[in-house]
Amino acid sequence: MALNLWQRATRACENARVYLSRRAVRGRTGLVVCVIALAPACGTLKNFNAFSVDNDKELGEEAYGQILQGEQLVKGGSAYEMVNRLKNKLVAAAHADDPSLVELFNWEVQLIDNDGTVNAFALPGGKMAVYTGILPVAQTEAGLAVVMGHEIAHVIERHGTEAMTRASTAEVIIEIFAGSNKDLSGLTANLLQLKFGRNAELEADRKGLRYMAMAGYDPRVAVDFWTRMSQLGGDAPPEWMSTHPAHDTRIQQIESLLPEVIPIYEANKAKP
Repeated sequence: MALNLWQRATRACENARVYLSRRAVRGRTGLVVCVIALAPACGTLKNFNAFSVDNDKELGEEAYGQILQGEQLVKGGSAYEMVNRLKNKLVAAAHADDPSLVELFNWEVQLIDNDGTVNAFALPGGKMAVYTGILPVAQTEAGLAVVMGHEIAHVIERHGTEAMTRASTAEVIIEIFAGSNKDLSGLTANLLQLKFGRNAELEADRKGLRYMAMAGYDPRVAVDFWTRMSQLGGDAPPEWMSTHPAHDTRIQQIESLLPEVIPIYEANKAKP
C-alpha cells in the first residue's frame, strides 16, 4: 500500500532522528559530539535537509491535491491569465539562476476563489496557489510578482523540507540537552524553529526581488506592497515569537537590497 504524505514525511524525519541519535551520547557531552558530527557533513544545521529533491516533488504534489480539495478554483479571466503569466516569467527568471534545480520541479499555480484569505503559498516541488483575497493588496501585476517571486524562492531554497528536517533533528538535540524536562525541551525547540523561519522568509524576499527584477518587474513595488500589508490591521505577535519577520524589518531589508536589484530591473524591463 502506498504511503500517504504524512507517513512518508514521518519516515523521512525518523531517518534523520536515527542518524543523529546513533551519533550522540546522552548528556551535555553528547550534544557537542552531535553538533560536531553534523558540521562537516552539512556545513550548518540550518542547511541540513534529510529529504531528496524527489521527496520534495512527491510531498508537494500529494499535499497540493489535499489542499485544493473542496476549494473553488478560478479557471479563466484576466486574473487567472495574470497568475499563470507571472508563474511562467518568474520561473524562467529563477531558471537563469538555478537551472539544474528549476528543471527538476513540476511548476504549477492555481488561483483559489477566496476573497477572505489574503495569502499565497508554494509547496516543495513547485506547486503554488494564489488566493483572490491577496489581489486587491497586490493591486498590480508587479505587486503580485512580489508575492509569487517570494514563494518561488522558497521552493528553490527547499525551505519546506529543510523545516521538516529541523523538526526532527532539533527535537533530538534538545532531548539530549534538556533530558526529561519536556516543557523546556518544547519551548526551546519551538524558538529554534521560529528563528529559522524568519531567516527563511528574509532569504526568500532577497531571491524573490531578484527574480521579479529579472522578469522585468520594478522591485521598488515591494516596499509599497509590504506597507499595504502592514496596514491591514490585526495584532501581530512580537518579531521574536513569529515565523515571519516584522513588516518594518522586511521593508528595511528590501530597501537595503534595492540598489542591487534595480540595475537588474533596468536591464530587463524592455525585454518582451
